[in-house]
Amino acid sequence: MQPRVEPRPSSTALLTINGPEGAWGIPSIAVASIERFGSPSAPPPVELLSLLGVAPAVPGGLGDHARVLVLDVRGERLSVLVHGALQLAQTSAEDLLPLPASVQALTPLVSHLAVIDGKPALFVVSPERLLEAARGAAPAPSRDTGHAPHDSAPR
Repeated sequence: MQPRVEPRPSSTALLTINGPEGAWGIPSIAVASIERFGSPSAPPPVELLSLLGVAPAVPGGLGDHARVLVLDVRGERLSVLVHGALQLAQTSAEDLLPLPASVQALTPLVSHLAVIDGKPALFVVSPERLLEAARGAAPAPSRDTGHAPHDSAPR
């Protein structure tokens, strides 16, 4: 008997964050909502750039493009503060390139490099790894198989 092959989606939607610090993407299926920063009833969000180890281009400045992404990861909610213009991008699963192990060791929250319009465009952040990092656990980069994200891959 042959092992069951999981079907891979032919297309993946990414919510992109384009700011002065760089371009990032999160599988859109993991995004439950987008909220304004500073909502009094919401718990304080974790900052994406801090988790990624990236210094903000404007230290302390949130700017007009600060938003809170509420992610739904494995049934848990995670609020993440992001800075930059948000946009939805569509790419094929073949255009999500896994990072080499040496790069993955340096950037454990990033799972793939997205190629959009034939060019490397942005790093794809793993929602599962973000959840682990927000909990204080060290994300484990070795779980990726080199295929497009599947736990939270948009369909």
